[in-house]
Amino acid sequence: MIDTVILSLPRSKAIMLDMSNYGVSGWDLQARTRAYEKFVKNPSKRDTDSGRYFPRLTGFKRKNGKLEWESSIKIEFSVPKLIYRNNVDELTNSQFPEVIDVLQNRLERSGVVISKKNLREAEVRAVHYSKNVELKNGYTSQYVIGELNKINLNMRFDLTRARYMNDGQSLYAYTQAHSLVIYDKVADLKRGKKRSIDKEQSLEQLSLFVPLTKRPEPIEILRFEVRLSQKQKVNSLFKKLNFAENPTLENVFDTKKSKKVLCYYWDTMMTGNMGLLFAHAPTSKDLIKQILLTNKGMKAKEVIYRAGLVLALREGNGMRELRTALSKRVNDRTWYRIAVDARETGTALTKLKPREWCEQVQSAFKDYQAFHTGSLLCK
Repeated sequence: MIDTVILSLPRSKAIMLDMSNYGVSGWDLQARTRAYEKFVKNPSKRDTDSGRYFPRLTGFKRKNGKLEWESSIKIEFSVPKLIYRNNVDELTNSQFPEVIDVLQNRLERSGVVISKKNLREAEVRAVHYSKNVELKNGYTSQYVIGELNKINLNMRFDLTRARYMNDGQSLYAYTQAHSLVIYDKVADLKRGKKRSIDKEQSLEQLSLFVPLTKRPEPIEILRFEVRLSQKQKVNSLFKKLNFAENPTLENVFDTKKSKKVLCYYWDTMMTGNMGLLFAHAPTSKDLIKQILLTNKGMKAKEVIYRAGLVLALREGNGMRELRTALSKRVNDRTWYRIAVDARETGTALTKLKPREWCEQVQSAFKDYQAFHTGSLLCK
């Protein structure tokens, strides 16, 4: 649904409290010129030790055209982390009052008092929409990301850069205005801060890694995230999707908007690329991935052997030509074993549904049910 939001409010809509006697850190000056000042307020050690999630606060003072000082506050936070202490679990529209209550409380604990009305109506400078998709039937996030990497995302979305990172477990295409991030959410939980996509992983979120992976069949969670990083981009996309421009926090906290934004990016990405992704002549690497799908417990050496066998049988006169080439090196018993391996591999590959992973993602977008780790771990 929704993840990170950046709000902006005039300084006049907030009351600042000096809570240094209670261990709350003050505002630190980060930059100063004759016409500009920037301050930051980070969570105190007390807040960090509490295990609760706190927003990041930035204060600005700028001189306007009349050379008068104007002040504003930027509030940046992950909405699900505010409620669940992780952003794997997803929120629903009915939880908006709870979000406002908790946000107001955390701000007050930081020495910033803002009314609920002003929070609901706060200007949105940026918003990140996301969806976690559980992959089934042997499909892995790495496999799906490898397939999607075949698409020219830069051309599709007018993005300047695309990166295929973390050993094929994340795909990141971006500009300053917006970005599309697709990654293995479970694998991201175990990475260090420098390599992870999510740079603010709490202890609560990191603790999910073990139960999600230490199962007879580990859970695969593909995360699809659209980051609208500038207000101009938020407005242009909202206008294109027939939503009102200049949204407030209450406006963007909307399942309908989240679904429409994510589906717009997904549909734009997939349109015209189905033939590319589901071609009938896969590369050797594609074939290796498909064989792994048919038997997740197969050892790497065996996978490579079977992939080479299938590729050899697809060329020339197939089995007959291969047997002729190997006639002086294998006896009948060995050849029989090779033939059995070829038949078993071919049968398993024919049972694969090449579009199934795509159908799983599309189904998750269509149903758009809130994702919860608790229901998965209880299975």
